[in-house]
Amino acid sequence: MNGNEDPLPPSFTSMEFTAADGNGTVLSTHDPVGEIKDLYDNIEEYVDELRANKPPDQLETVVDETTIPRDLRQDILSLYALTVGVIEAYSADLLIQEIVDTEHQDSNQVKKFFEEDLSASRSVKMLLYTGIINEGVHGELQRVINKRNNYVHQHNESLSIENYDDFLADAKRCVRSTNKLAIELDGEDFRDL
Repeated sequence: MNGNEDPLPPSFTSMEFTAADGNGTVLSTHDPVGEIKDLYDNIEEYVDELRANKPPDQLETVVDETTIPRDLRQDILSLYALTVGVIEAYSADLLIQEIVDTEHQDSNQVKKFFEEDLSASRSVKMLLYTGIINEGVHGELQRVINKRNNYVHQHNESLSIENYDDFLADAKRCVRSTNKLAIELDGEDFRDL
C-alpha cells in the first residue's frame, strides 16, 4: 500500500499482490463482517422462499416445511462458523490491544495465546470482565457461539426451522454482534449495515 492511502481499519484485512504484468501491485481488501452480512442476506432470501412454500428448483427434496434443505444448511453452517471465527479474531485483537503491555503486543506467544489457546466463550467473557463490552453484547456473542456449537454438533441430524422469525433473528445476530465488535476494534463504524 502506498503512503497516500488511508490505512484500513483493524477489522478489515488486506493482501498486496504483484500485478500479472509485473508493473506495480494490486491491493485486495476483505471485510469479514460484510461477508457475514452477505451470507445472512442469502439465508434470509432462502428462508423467505421456504416461508412462502416455494422451495428453489435446485433442491432435491424438502421433507416438510420445517426441514432445512441441504444448500441452506451449508450456508447456515458457513455463517455461524465464519461468525465465530471473526468473534475469536476480533476478541483476541481487542484483548491484546486493551490489556497487553505494548512491549509484548507483537509477540507470537501473546498472539497464539489470545488467538488459539482461548475458546470463543472465554474470550468474550474476558471482554466482558475487562469492561470492553457490556452484558448485552456479551449475551449476543455468547448466543451466536452457542448456536454455532448446536449446529455443528447436529451433523448427523437434519436441521429444522421451528419458527422462521426466530430463526432469522438468530442469524441476524451474527451480523449485528460482529459489527459491534468491529466498531469496538476500529473505534468507529465503517459499515452501513
